[in-house]
Parts: sequence; C-alpha cells; structure tokens
Amino acid sequence: MNSVTWTMSSKEGPVRSSDIEDGAAFDVAVIGGGFCGLTCALQAASSGLSVALFEAGEIGSGASGRTGALVVPHFPGGISLSDVRALLGPKKGDALGELVATGPQQVFEQIRKHQINCDAEQNGWVQPAHSPKSLPKVRKVYDDWKAFGVDVEWLDRDQVAQTLGTACHLGGWRNPQGGILNPFALCRGLARTVIAQGATVYENAPVTGLARDQHGISVSIGKMTVRADKVLIATNGYTGPALGGLDRTVIPVRLWHTFTKPLSPELQEQVLPGRVCFTDIRRSGGFCRYSADNRIFSGGAVFALSDPKQAGIRHSQERLKHFFPQLPTPEIDHYWEGYCALTTSMLPSLQVVDKDILAVVGFSTRGVALAQNIGRLAGDLLAEKMDLDGFPLAVHEPRPIAWQRLKTFLGAYAFPVYKAMDRWGVT
Repeated sequence: MNSVTWTMSSKEGPVRSSDIEDGAAFDVAVIGGGFCGLTCALQAASSGLSVALFEAGEIGSGASGRTGALVVPHFPGGISLSDVRALLGPKKGDALGELVATGPQQVFEQIRKHQINCDAEQNGWVQPAHSPKSLPKVRKVYDDWKAFGVDVEWLDRDQVAQTLGTACHLGGWRNPQGGILNPFALCRGLARTVIAQGATVYENAPVTGLARDQHGISVSIGKMTVRADKVLIATNGYTGPALGGLDRTVIPVRLWHTFTKPLSPELQEQVLPGRVCFTDIRRSGGFCRYSADNRIFSGGAVFALSDPKQAGIRHSQERLKHFFPQLPTPEIDHYWEGYCALTTSMLPSLQVVDKDILAVVGFSTRGVALAQNIGRLAGDLLAEKMDLDGFPLAVHEPRPIAWQRLKTFLGAYAFPVYKAMDRWGVT
C-alpha cells in the first residue's frame, strides 16, 4: 500500500486492531475490511449484536482503499434504471434505483455524523457522452432518472465543456449528489467508528475456512478458530477459493490508477473548474477527479503483455491530454494497481452460501457508494430487521460464471481492444 496515494495523504490514523482469541464467540462475523464489510459491521453492532470483522491485510488495503473514490449516483456505464427493472423486476429494481440515487447523500451524511476526516467533497458528478453512439445511451440513462424523480440536469455540448473544462464530449447529465473522497481514510474512519460501537476488528487475519455444525459456524483464521451465529462475506475482487467457491462468481479485473503532480491555480480554473468529477462510458478509462492537493486522477485496465506501469502512465498522459489540451504534458507523480470484481450483469447479488452464511460481491466499479449502502442493509438483514424478499438485489446460491477462468485470463489482454473500440466509436 505504500505506493497508493491515499495512504500517504490519509488524515485518519491506523486502526486499533485486536488479537484473535481462540474459541471466541460472536453473533456476527464479517469477512472483509472494505466499504461493504465495515458498514455491515457498523450497522449490526449498532443493533446490539456482537460483531467481529476479519481483514486479510490492513483495513482498506483491498479494492476499497485503492479505488479512484468517485462517489457516483448511478449504475455502471450505460446501464439504465429500465435495464435494472427488467433484470430484477419492478419492485427490487425500483428499490435498488432508490438506493443508488440516494446513496452518495447517505455516504456524505455518515461521514459528517462520525466526523471522518477523508477529504470529502460533494461538488457533483457528470456522465458525459464521448461519441455519437454513446449519446443516446447517456440520454436514455438521464431520461430514466428524471422520470424516477431524481434531481438531474441535462447538459448540452457547450455546458459540458464549461462544467468540465473539456470540449471532447457531445452532451451529458449531472447529478449534484456525486462527489469525491479519500477512500483509505474513509475505511480507517469507518473502522474507528465500528470499534467505538463495540465491534472487534482483526487486521492481518485472513479467513482460511468456514464450517457449519449444530452449534453454529466455525471461522478459521490459520490455526485459530472463532464461532459465529451468522457470517457475511464481503471480499469482492479479493475473494479467495476458501470461501465457498465465491471467487468463481466474479471476474477480477486488475486496474491501474495515476495522479498527476498538483496543478497550478491557473490550470485549476480551466480543468474541472468547479471540482466536479466525471465518468463517461468508454471502455478504456474516461474518468477524472481532483485530489485534495489538486492532482488529477486517471486510470484503466492493466494489459498483461506490457510493462504495466509504463503503459499505464503513457495512457494516462495521452487520455488527460485528450481531455484537457490546455495541460502541458501531464507529469504523473503516483501509480498503483488493484482489483475490482465484475459480474455478468454488472450488478452485485446477495449470495446464500449456506444457512446463515451470506455474501455480497461484484460491485463492478460502483463500490464507493453502493457497497456502503448495501453493507448497511446487510447489517439490518443480519439483525433480522429486514428479510431476503426486501433486499434490493437478486438473492440466490453462488452461481459460478461460465468459463470464468478463461474470461479472467482474456480480461488481462483486453485493454488494447477496448482502446480500439473507443477510438473507432464502437462504444
């Protein structure tokens, strides 16, 4: 984690981790110390349950602490609310739509409530259209949210250029609830809050097995074992084979991220002048945001046949120059990598691994807001404050993705194809 920008700029200190006591018993065990697991643990502990949270490394060392941390009030890419309703049915589709639309506000309110120092800024988010083919898709997404009653605004080409400081988009829409933050600091702040609520947090505690018997669930951490009545698995792109085959239900994609050196005050007036963030729907990385110290963020998918760092830096420079010709050749100051977990639907699901063993994985690039809000509802589910029918995701047993290993392998070589598709206006 030393190369990840967020760790160096975190204003939240290290987590007060506990030592594992062999044979300890809890109402709930949460596996995974990212956004979903932390908010689930917080909600369950707030309901009076005894909670243990296990993180294989350091809190925030997985996908949550490595993300670009755009707090987005939308589904991935060009997925519309109509698409989600068709997939989940009107009741669950609308419930998930409400959760996604209001999700960023919930995130920022929780940050304020618990006084988490994570450089949070809520200046809005824009989804611009980068090509003639993408424009009707983006417009359909906007129309659906507008009809759903969400406070969104359509921007024509000139308005997008004025808002973002880039003239290479054809139109788009803005939701004022979106924003940015330091994700590693947020994870640490959430862990601090979880511990204050009475839960126990274990770092460097990889779970190596789960077994159910007549007395409950045994959670193995190396040679140690603790017991729990219920378990939630929230390991996302870092899910291992020891957890009921869940690793085969997602496609882990290795991403890189970069930050430029800080921009001058003059350039800050021209590049993302209102400090708004944006994500377009091109496949080869069309997103930008500021850091607290005025660096510009970019990224994409690692290509296995290249030197990842050099290729990532070169692509980031090319993409930023494309967006912002007013920039001199962008100087990249920081580079790091991490995994996200994709599903075939690009939506997570609630997977019933066994009786009282549940899992939520597969946030498909939308984990900052969605994972926290799904985690909150998972905490209510474990506390029996809601039932499976009311949970706003598809609920089923683990379903391995067909040809998952092959798709994972091919995904490591797909980035040049994505770049070509975007260059020729296929997306």
